[in-house]
Amino acid sequence: MRTQAQKQSSETSQAIHAAYPDRPPRRLFTLPKFAEKHSDFVTISAITNQVFRSQPRHSTRGVIPGNKMLDYGVIVRIGRRVLIDEAAYFRWLDALQVVA
Repeated sequence: MRTQAQKQSSETSQAIHAAYPDRPPRRLFTLPKFAEKHSDFVTISAITNQVFRSQPRHSTRGVIPGNKMLDYGVIVRIGRRVLIDEAAYFRWLDALQVVA
């Protein structure tokens, strides 16, 4: 028997799919789950640091620009929860590569 929350979640996902039929669902991960899934190249400390540096911040040297994660839609915030969009993260990572 389905609970009310499961029923609402199913209805919500159906409504989103109806509104955006060509768009595949986004793969969102919490920071620890993302670090666990991609443990071969990123740690929880590294991903937390990247999220912290995503916004411009002030220092004694002036304003330090962000790392453009927000521009690529990598970070999704729902309340206090911070999620990482996996596909956007790798697009952002590819954009960082400088071809000589």
